[in-house]
Amino acid sequence: MQKIIVTIFSTFIVLSGIASNDSLVEKSSPAIDFYFHMGQIIKNYPHLPGSNGFMSSEIYVGYVSNGSKTWHSHYHFPQVGLSILYNDFGNNDVLGQNISFLPNITFRQGNIAGFYSEIRIGFGLAVFNKHYDYILNPDNLYIGSTVTNISFASFNAIKFISKKVAIKAGVTAFHFSNGHYQLPNVGMNIPAVVLGIKFLPYGMPQKFVNNRIENNDKKIHFNARLGVGWHEFGSATVPTGGTRYPVYLTTFYVSKRVTPVNSLQLGFFINYYTSFYDFISTQELFKTDKHLKSFVVSMFFGHEFIAGHFGFVAEAGINLYNPFLKKYIRLYTENPDLSNILKTFSSNKLGIQYYPLVPEKSSKHKLYIGAYIKANLGQADVVECGIGYTF
Repeated sequence: MQKIIVTIFSTFIVLSGIASNDSLVEKSSPAIDFYFHMGQIIKNYPHLPGSNGFMSSEIYVGYVSNGSKTWHSHYHFPQVGLSILYNDFGNNDVLGQNISFLPNITFRQGNIAGFYSEIRIGFGLAVFNKHYDYILNPDNLYIGSTVTNISFASFNAIKFISKKVAIKAGVTAFHFSNGHYQLPNVGMNIPAVVLGIKFLPYGMPQKFVNNRIENNDKKIHFNARLGVGWHEFGSATVPTGGTRYPVYLTTFYVSKRVTPVNSLQLGFFINYYTSFYDFISTQELFKTDKHLKSFVVSMFFGHEFIAGHFGFVAEAGINLYNPFLKKYIRLYTENPDLSNILKTFSSNKLGIQYYPLVPEKSSKHKLYIGAYIKANLGQADVVECGIGYTF
């Protein structure tokens, strides 16, 4: 459910850009792209199944913005759209295939009269036809659930060969993970090369309108966010088939708008893990203060990109209080390495927030809802749904 919410939020960005009182042709230029990706799955864990290579076919539908919304100008008139991908992982019996739905945004650099470059990023929903099963498919340690997140980044060089057609070539990175919602969750990391073709039925926009606004919000604001998430307790691969525990997450921070579409954050995560409390109680890991030792407190620094009603959040934190995980790794991890130790100190989040009132035009009293993936260092920890308020 949480992964579906993340994808719905992302899709709203596409719909909010296309929906307008004027026609799409007048406001922006429709775009249809076709891509072929070819790469290799990185074996980032022992005993993973083999693969003969990764192949992906992608069709994209979107638009090239021309300034009909304020944030278009601030991001140099990006292209926004939705992709559908068919992905084959080079091992039909174990890894199978998936269908992915990927809202994404493209940022251009350079003059379109010659060669120019673009960076395309997005994340959405992937549906696998083969995933881990204790009896039927025990070798697929990459993917533990039918539905996962897909995260995507691509760098391309582009050349128009006519007013309506351009060719593309570049490199792509894919990541598939269910956010520790269901084990195993080693996740797939796939670098690839890509070839593509762009078709603009009406050509590029004839006019780009500069609708930049000044940053009139000079204040420091207090923010509070409450969230809940679920995860299976354990490492990336074991134990499988366990209980999904709720995690209760609170976030308090101050924020400062540095431009109309950029905001900096400084604050604290205060999270309570019912899985920690259950393990402490059953294994008698601590004799006293069992509830208190099930908390994790972190200090974080964050940044938010704002695009219309949406915010894209990245928050990097250091754990100030994490007694359970420190003791758990010390007692239950054989020969803990540096990454195990760093996981006890690292707490990071990526997420999307939706504001009913456009934040770039309002300075305070902003309500928002969000969906986030939290990680310890690079290992997914929990998928969070939350509601927050800026005072």
